[in-house]
Amino acid sequence: MVGIIGASGSVGRVVAQQLHTIGVSRLRIGARNTFAIRHLADDLNGPIETAYVDVRDPESLARFCCGCRVIVNCAGPSFRLLDLAARGAFAAGADYVDPGGDEPVYKRLASLDLGGAGRVALLTAGMMPGLSALLVRWMALEGFERATRLLAYVGGRDHLSQAGAVDYILSIGQADGEALAIWQNGGRVARALTPLTDAVAPFFPPGVTAYPYLSAETERLARALNLVEVRWYNVFEGRHMLKALGRLQGAMLGQTDVDDAASDLSKAAELDLFGLTRYQLFYLQLEGELNGQPVSRGILLQGAGAHELTGCMSALATVAVLNGEFSPGLYFTGEALRPCAVEQLRRMPEVTAFQVIEAAAESDLLVEEGEL
Repeated sequence: MVGIIGASGSVGRVVAQQLHTIGVSRLRIGARNTFAIRHLADDLNGPIETAYVDVRDPESLARFCCGCRVIVNCAGPSFRLLDLAARGAFAAGADYVDPGGDEPVYKRLASLDLGGAGRVALLTAGMMPGLSALLVRWMALEGFERATRLLAYVGGRDHLSQAGAVDYILSIGQADGEALAIWQNGGRVARALTPLTDAVAPFFPPGVTAYPYLSAETERLARALNLVEVRWYNVFEGRHMLKALGRLQGAMLGQTDVDDAASDLSKAAELDLFGLTRYQLFYLQLEGELNGQPVSRGILLQGAGAHELTGCMSALATVAVLNGEFSPGLYFTGEALRPCAVEQLRRMPEVTAFQVIEAAAESDLLVEEGEL
């Protein structure tokens, strides 16, 4: 039995649909909105249990987790619920998969003896962090003896739910990452980069804004792969979200109301999306050596949206846990999942484009929107 908490949400629905498609025969889907999960169960058309569950209610959480082999927690905001669902899963003897989590949850769970208890916990089983690290690891293993430099552009236009907006704001304010920083020669260099405005980034439409951000995940990845340099840009199409982020500094620092700021940010995302098609796009370019010669490769991955890519990652992580691919312990998913999971991901319908570009040079990869 796999239990999905928050199955009525955008990510939870994708996880349930993917696990059902993959062939996980026993699913229990739960949320506070029981009407929505009953409709989801009808849509999936299988032997699926439905149940009320509220992560903040210990009794309903215990009832939901009882009898489950794995709990997938898609309830949010992740930065507020933290480790509540994880501890409920462990108390019921279940393993745990979380599309969110990141550093705050990792620090709370690190003191638990998951190895002694025989439990597995996978955090950040989402698009970013998560898929962002998995793609780089897959690239490094597929075409390099030694990888040295990474250039990344990641972003798009998409919906942003209230819970997602809260997590976005709190992650910037609380995370160990740093805006405008670069990874260079074994360490973080602060304020080394500047935002690129009205930029032409590979495979994005002209006129985007590329904002440098060195996340905790990217730093861990740089250390693990012994990269000499990493330049990571989060790409924004449209101006409303950027303007909203500029107004939200107080909320990011905990000085003003986060919920009001999240509502503002969510509305800004809708304005940028208005009349256009949703998408999320990764363009990653890795340089290094192969057979003693310099080599450069690019990878393009485009998805239907952040919720879809996150749901697919969480489903793949859940199947990996069910298949016994992890020793008991606590992991960041994108850094622990077998890189071959990319091969499964690229065949999912939520991935709308996937291409490896040999001998990639950034100046050769600029295309107009719609020409993929």
